[in-house]
Amino acid sequence: MISKSHFQVISHLIDGCDPELSVSALAAQLEWSTSHASRIVSELEAYGCVQTNQNGREKLVSLTEIEPIEQLEALLTEYRHMDLPALIAGSGLQILYYLDQGRTATELAERSGVSQATVYRRLDDLQLVGVIGKSKSRYRLNEPFTVLVSIARGLFHQKHRREAGEHAVGLNFLWETHDEYLFACDSDISAEGFHLTGPALFGEFGVPLLTRDRRHYFRTDRLTEVDPVELVCHALLIDDGSRYRTYCLLLIQKQDIDRTALRDRAEYYHPEATIDLRAIVDGLIEYLETNGETTAEQLPEWEEFKQTATEYEVTL
Repeated sequence: MISKSHFQVISHLIDGCDPELSVSALAAQLEWSTSHASRIVSELEAYGCVQTNQNGREKLVSLTEIEPIEQLEALLTEYRHMDLPALIAGSGLQILYYLDQGRTATELAERSGVSQATVYRRLDDLQLVGVIGKSKSRYRLNEPFTVLVSIARGLFHQKHRREAGEHAVGLNFLWETHDEYLFACDSDISAEGFHLTGPALFGEFGVPLLTRDRRHYFRTDRLTEVDPVELVCHALLIDDGSRYRTYCLLLIQKQDIDRTALRDRAEYYHPEATIDLRAIVDGLIEYLETNGETTAEQLPEWEEFKQTATEYEVTL
């Protein structure tokens, strides 16, 4: 989580005359201990917000040129009279992540993982200075502060990219929230919190597939493993074409996946998906329940699917 201390460093580097400062100078100017400043700089570097280089015995710190930092710099420069770092740091950034549209405090609490009491407190602070407005119980960002969504999402994405990049190469992010993400890569990962998913996992549930070199992983602290319900959603987020839809039909039938559980899980992934995941899952379920009479785009003819199911030893 990007804290107020992190934002203080970013803000100080933006406001300062020198775009590059030593850690010791930064500590002195912020009235911090050198060890505290060094820790905050290291964390910001891991997030991709600052870069460092060694100059003799001194470590010099400067801002990176990633988009969210440039956007934040523009905002902080224009609104110097506001303590934006305090307003958006920590849980504020998680809340802002989901203010891409008007949302109630309850919705924001559910999606951000921040307690409802804290959400109300942070929203009140933002509303007091005009960053957000409220209409019919829904909170929205006011102009020109709508860019805060992009800043929040950009900072979390950069953090995720750095984290995944420590274990894999060839990263391609497919789905993401502030604390979970699904991605493809060219590496095998065994690190804690990274769970194999996608085509390579279908064989574990009785639907062996020929897979390509690309691997897919889901980074989360919510799960201890990827079960068939999660796997169906992940597979569709990876590729919603006809082939993957057929694979998902086979998996649903093979594992006798609970339809309500599958719909609930699709509902979870849907808001940040680039496809209409709910509609696709509904279509798969209706196709199976009506023996192909109720069909949808990119689904096979029932007789064709029956033959495929026989090949995979799936009972219809």
